Amino acid sequence: MTDEKHSGNHSIILFDLGGVLLHLRDTGSNFGITGDERQFHRSWLLSPSVREFERGAITAEEFARRIVPELQLPYNWQEFLQRFDRWPERLYDGADYLITQLAREYRVALLSNTNAVHWGRDDIAGVLEPLIDHSFLSFETGLLKPDINAFQQVARHYDCVPQDILFLDDNPLNVDAANALGIRGCLTRGMQDVHTALENNGIFRTERN
Repeated sequence: MTDEKHSGNHSIILFDLGGVLLHLRDTGSNFGITGDERQFHRSWLLSPSVREFERGAITAEEFARRIVPELQLPYNWQEFLQRFDRWPERLYDGADYLITQLAREYRVALLSNTNAVHWGRDDIAGVLEPLIDHSFLSFETGLLKPDINAFQQVARHYDCVPQDILFLDDNPLNVDAANALGIRGCLTRGMQDVHTALENNGIFRTERN
């Protein structure tokens, strides 16, 4: 889900993690959710419990105890943790290769609302950390998308203007927040969208593995 062609002079490629580089198990089946999945993702992004956990302020157990009644989930907190642990499935095929290619010419960074439980996996951090120039992880920084300061930290770190940054995320709220700041935000879900967004923004040297 990408937009029209855009001519830009981006020097920093900023990726979200889940849904962009990392395949997540289907939300409905993983969490036993019925109804509008888009509304669930919006509720998740804005949830006080999720925000506290993903900025590193509460433990996984406390988070689970809070989120079950908050989202009216039909099981206990222990089962929620099991479901939550298996939500990230794997990096998309070709994600590591793409980042390696981009890193030859661009600063490639990660901006993710995530937690130590998921990030700590060898098949996630173990693969991405050696390839990424810098990772802005909410549980380490305390800053969360779609808050403007989460994006401002990236510009401060690289001492750049927002227009230097191309941002790829799977949540419209985050994309809108980035665009409001002057960052070029693209809504992408999966690697096909990622490649299309890069090409639409003048970044053509993204050979497909």
